[in-house]
Amino acid sequence: MPSFDLNLLRPLLVLLEERNVTRAAERLHLSQPATSAALARLRKHYDDDLLVRVGRTMQLTPFARDLLPAVDRAIAELGPVIDRKESFDPAATERRFVIGATDYMTAILAGPLLRMLAREAPGVSIDFVPQPERDGTLGPYSRLDVIVGPVGFNIPGRSQELFTDDFVLIADPANATLTDREPTVAQLAELPHAIAYLNDPDHDNVQDLLRRAGIDHLVGARLFGLAALPLLVSGTEMVALVPRMLAAKASRTLALAIFELPEGTTIPMTERVFWHPRDEEDAAIRWLREVLVRTVPTLSRDPSGPPPRRLRMR
Repeated sequence: MPSFDLNLLRPLLVLLEERNVTRAAERLHLSQPATSAALARLRKHYDDDLLVRVGRTMQLTPFARDLLPAVDRAIAELGPVIDRKESFDPAATERRFVIGATDYMTAILAGPLLRMLAREAPGVSIDFVPQPERDGTLGPYSRLDVIVGPVGFNIPGRSQELFTDDFVLIADPANATLTDREPTVAQLAELPHAIAYLNDPDHDNVQDLLRRAGIDHLVGARLFGLAALPLLVSGTEMVALVPRMLAAKASRTLALAIFELPEGTTIPMTERVFWHPRDEEDAAIRWLREVLVRTVPTLSRDPSGPPPRRLRMR
């Protein structure tokens, strides 16, 4: 590729993603003049403006919109060629890994994982970032080393199972409706529910899980992600359906009543670690996957305080 400087490939991707020279310069750790100069060279090479001002914002040209996925793929494929090392020493490396994860997984996994790394690889740092848009392509791996998420959400790549969690119902201990030793599902219909959605607010939310458990409900609040639900429930009349491990962790700082779902209505959720097929034999990524697997046994499913009570169907 004699007419294209490969050093411009990363600035090209960041400029197209950020659509802003200042923000792109910050991500690239370059000065704004240097980033502007890179944009000028890219415009000359492609004979296209790439970014044009529309009102107060910069927008991609039609050519740039078509170009972005190809640039993403090119960097994803070139990265292993440029960065691959023959060996990887966890104790000596200062590598920063980027993990795409749900807020729930970050909440329960980050602490135990970082404690393990402090013992085995003190120079390693981890960035937990939100899961990328799930479009079925491998493009997100240009920015992520691995993705940790649930099965059934169209996450691309090869994968390995981490664990299977299940859902429990949480409430404030002072909730008057749930004072019975084994309250009924019918009583829950009288209470407002805090509902989380994991992807699309209209089609991908925990309301489906409630229906599968046979629980009629009133929606008291809706929010993206699961991790904030215990905070929302504490001190209110609302109840929420959350993964058991999240309820156990939240019970260490919040007063929560935890209820097992009625027998026969268990709702499992299997979490896996996903990676790009190109990284199958990458020593660093393989080590990161192995550390994630070893972290799982340290995760707690037991709440702090009274053991869960069971909901009765009637």
